[in-house]
Amino acid sequence: MSLYFALILSLSLLLAQLILLLVLAWRKQKLAAKEQAIAEQYLALTDSFSSYMMDPADDRFVQEIRSNPHQTVVLERLLNGYVSVTKGGVHSPLVAKLSEEFLAAHYAKQLKRNHWALRMNTLYFIEDFHIESLKPLLKEKLRKSSQLDQEKQQLIRTLASLNEPETLSVLAQYPDAPVRLYIDVFKRLEEPTRLQELDAALRNEPQNKARKHAAISYIGMAGLIAFLPRIEEELGTQEGELRIQALKAVLNLQYLSDPGLLLPFFQSASWPERMYASRIAGRLQLSRFKEVLSDLLGDSVWWVRYSAAEALVQFSDGDILLAHLSANHPDRYARDMADQWKSSQLGSET
Repeated sequence: MSLYFALILSLSLLLAQLILLLVLAWRKQKLAAKEQAIAEQYLALTDSFSSYMMDPADDRFVQEIRSNPHQTVVLERLLNGYVSVTKGGVHSPLVAKLSEEFLAAHYAKQLKRNHWALRMNTLYFIEDFHIESLKPLLKEKLRKSSQLDQEKQQLIRTLASLNEPETLSVLAQYPDAPVRLYIDVFKRLEEPTRLQELDAALRNEPQNKARKHAAISYIGMAGLIAFLPRIEEELGTQEGELRIQALKAVLNLQYLSDPGLLLPFFQSASWPERMYASRIAGRLQLSRFKEVLSDLLGDSVWWVRYSAAEALVQFSDGDILLAHLSANHPDRYARDMADQWKSSQLGSET
């Protein structure tokens, strides 16, 4: 009896596994067929989509996508390809028009789903397609969220791309908000709003070190020379990290109204300040600092020695200076650094 029962149990398990395999194979085949249909429809609509984006009067695409059984996925792929390869595609009125008409309602539902990856992808699409109508819903979600987790960070980026300055006041509620996130917000805001917020950040109203650091960093990266006087003011601040950010910004801006502002940094107790001062002197071709750069070849920190040699190379007589210093500098490490750079220069000429 027990043998008979074991046999029935084994057959039942085998049958269950077989049914499971058949179901999985059927699902895989169904998904493959669906993906093939989507790919075929994507290719079929590519020409009419391109024609519409060049001439909206040719509305064949709108009629075709309206009756498409895989409307959302196909349109997402078409729009995503367009904004990724077209300059200014993110701010295209036609991208906004199509996404508002065919995707906005769907995305509003997706944002309420209990599926993290789905919500994240939806936020990326809203940003890329610039769907303004969803801003109230996004602001509501922003206020309800209490933790600065990955989803909230993307929510902030998406709202910033819709030119919502409230994102900065929300970020200010989190003392540990990363500088990189502030930079992402500045980058996405429209220019008038961005300039206004950068000005407020430099005034440090309200006090927020991360936001000020981000503003200085962004100004340098974006080359906003109009802010140079404000950046030069920060060179005299008592806070070391801010001074370093200001030096980085000057290096990126490639301009200094008064080269004398660099003098204190060559003798600074902070080696990053000595390093950036050296780089600026080389980048801006400040020949008055050749002697101090020669002295810094003997600095105790390798990065400072390297930056001093790199700066000297950028002068018209840099090769002559390095040849002289490699033979005559009183510091052995300075002679080695000068010799390495002299050799690398010779190698690049052959």
